[in-house]
Amino acid sequence: MPFYSASVSDALAYLLPALITVILVHQLSRLAKTKSRNPLGLPLPAGPKGLPLLGNIHQVPVKDSWLKFTEWGGIYGEVIGLTLLGKNVIVLNSYKAADDLLNKRGAIYSGRSPAPLMADYGGWYYNMVFVPMGDFMHGQRRILNHFFNASAVRKYSEVLTEKARSLARFTYSKPERFQGFNRLHVTATVLKIAYGFEVTSEDDPIMKEAEASITSGSFLGTPGTHPIDLFPILGKLPFWIWGRKFADGVKAMQQGAYNVGLKPFRFVKQQTAAGVAPPSMASELIESHSLPDGTIKDEEIIWAAIAHLYFAGSDTTVSAVDTFALAMMLHPQIQRKAQQELDDLLRGERLPDLSDRESLPYLEAVLREILRWKPVTPLGIPHRLDQDDIYNDTFLPAGSMVLYNAYAMSFDPKQFPDPFTFNPDRFLTDSQGSVSLRADVINPEDIAFGFGRRKCPGRHLASEALWINMATILTVFDIRLIKDQSGNDILPDMDYHTHLVSHPKPYKGDFVSRSSSALELLGVLQIGS
Repeated sequence: MPFYSASVSDALAYLLPALITVILVHQLSRLAKTKSRNPLGLPLPAGPKGLPLLGNIHQVPVKDSWLKFTEWGGIYGEVIGLTLLGKNVIVLNSYKAADDLLNKRGAIYSGRSPAPLMADYGGWYYNMVFVPMGDFMHGQRRILNHFFNASAVRKYSEVLTEKARSLARFTYSKPERFQGFNRLHVTATVLKIAYGFEVTSEDDPIMKEAEASITSGSFLGTPGTHPIDLFPILGKLPFWIWGRKFADGVKAMQQGAYNVGLKPFRFVKQQTAAGVAPPSMASELIESHSLPDGTIKDEEIIWAAIAHLYFAGSDTTVSAVDTFALAMMLHPQIQRKAQQELDDLLRGERLPDLSDRESLPYLEAVLREILRWKPVTPLGIPHRLDQDDIYNDTFLPAGSMVLYNAYAMSFDPKQFPDPFTFNPDRFLTDSQGSVSLRADVINPEDIAFGFGRRKCPGRHLASEALWINMATILTVFDIRLIKDQSGNDILPDMDYHTHLVSHPKPYKGDFVSRSSSALELLGVLQIGS
């Protein structure tokens, strides 16, 4: 994801004199403090040499910065050190480094670098992406872990399965609109679970508001890296200094934060009071936390946790399902192998459900390769180091922004040989004719869903949603490349849109039904027709 929008460079021309003064004072203070806290005189992590005051900010590309970090990792090592306008940044380019620091030392690596632009000015202060460690954060995680731990997600199997089948039915009717239908159904799934809302059309006002909310902050790039985040005093200046698009974007963020947070919760609260609320996470929590005086215990924590489910879970799942369809049309042999595994189990008698997952190791390997091949969040969300630390004989100063480069980890040839090849077999072993998943290969889910105490609490739900969509689509359809008038394959554009979440650009595939029996099971053909 980009570090900041292109309009920032224009605005800096106006702010440069004041900014230089602020940076200079900050750097002198930082150097003095770092020296006193590092009595052994250990070096900071190696990295490219920057400029006075600016540090490395001019060397970090606006687009696809993880590629540059991966390149630097090959030069300076698995942990690289940068400075951005005087702020220390540590980039973790290997799974081992992320595991050692973010997982095993999570107590001090679970902070969040302040992101006042989105959190304070944009109104997303309640979102767990920006919330510092503390009671508000722990309260949200307790709620989400209760509803979406590995055992609890089983109660959502029915809704996940039905939404996957609905996506297949919509795709059968208009295969050229698969991407739009995918977004509709993923959004509808989350809104159903969270609030009990039934969304069946892309024109539904709830759908439009939810989508606008998620995309409202995408123009900013990585949270915590805008100059306003690095130097909050800059937020006191008029937003038009950064450009009209920027100012309008901040207003959109404020509205989006309300539309996906407090607004739907208040609606369900009214439904619950009237006794007409459908079953949902929100209605269950409202009922269980209602007090005799009519208030709700921990109300802000509750609605914030529910909002996070949508914010963190919908866009990432949409991207992964889109990538799955792309991968299948580009790799028909792998598609056929996954379909054969499904056919051997289902025998044309039924459609898949989530209880089949453990019986389909090849499909599980395909899911893992999807997450590895096109990381949904190539650079993750920045952590913050809350106290000084030492790693591999280097000094890591407190207050550093810590980025985990999911892209570099996913394309590490030591962990994943021939990493640019889409190959699910890398996760499998065949012992005496019995295929099983390898325990000695990193599961890309352990990268995709984050690390340590910031690991995505909805990861089990997201994984189940991705799997059932994959299984259902492969059972019903062959996914093929579309052809031009001469009969030649039209290859999709593989240059992804990269904001907070990486998305494939619009593409069209040919979703061809595999059999009339599958369509009958799906309910789009009458038996015997």
